[in-house]
Amino acid sequence: MQDELEFFQTWWKILRKYWNLPAKEDRGQEANAFWNGLCDECRVLWRKYKGNTLFEPFARKMCLELIHEVQRRSDVIER
Repeated sequence: MQDELEFFQTWWKILRKYWNLPAKEDRGQEANAFWNGLCDECRVLWRKYKGNTLFEPFARKMCLELIHEVQRRSDVIER
């Protein structure tokens, strides 16, 4: 239960950053760092739960969905 609580607390922090995103057309260094940083945070969050066989599939799905949404919203993301 503690793993789930920590996951959703971190997930919420990532989502709050996503609400203040740069313009899709912004190709500046800061925008690039922002988009790639969000994806990196999702990957780190997912990897944190790789050892939890019950919760990891859910964590992976949630993180991959957010990464795909970030990639969809950004023209500058490194794919």
